[in-house]
Amino acid sequence: MASREELLAGIRPGMRLTEGFIRSIYSNEISCPGFSEQAISALEQAGCSRARQYYENWVAEYEAAYKAEIKPVAHWYRLECEKQWGKRQKEGEERRKTQEEVELLKQKKRLLIQKLQILTGN
Repeated sequence: MASREELLAGIRPGMRLTEGFIRSIYSNEISCPGFSEQAISALEQAGCSRARQYYENWVAEYEAAYKAEIKPVAHWYRLECEKQWGKRQKEGEERRKTQEEVELLKQKKRLLIQKLQILTGN
């Protein structure tokens, strides 16, 4: 992938504006906000009056495709998170019940020992 400087230096009158070139502008825009404006201005100065329109159309199509692709993944991930949360809640409830039973058994044992002491007179 060409650096931002190389990309800007490659802009010249009469050049063919390809999808790959637009994609390079977009990828640089992600890592360096404001770059697309700089590149589009350079393209417009080089005589490509529709550069902004081409770029905006490509970005809109790309982002729509990305959102359509990511939506089922996000849905699946949400369901997985909910499943894990439910599992953790169930495990916590089971642990709480077990601790409750242990405490009740300890209390029962103490009461039985007290009763035995009362009955035996100790």
